Amino acid sequence: MQDNLTYVEPKIIISPYSGAPMRPQIRQREMGNKIYTEAHWYCPDSGRFYKKGIVSVIDKPNKS
Repeated sequence: MQDNLTYVEPKIIISPYSGAPMRPQIRQREMGNKIYTEAHWYCPDSGRFYKKGIVSVIDKPNKS
């Protein structure tokens, strides 16, 4: 799966829909033995989804 991941930098970007600055929403999800941190951008004026990408991928800590 890691071959087709799009890595991004979680920074403020300009909305192509309204020109307003968009701050990324940072989300984490677990899949298999990895924890994926993702950034999702939504237009603050229209609420439209713009893009998402992977910020980091780490191994899950072992439960002892």
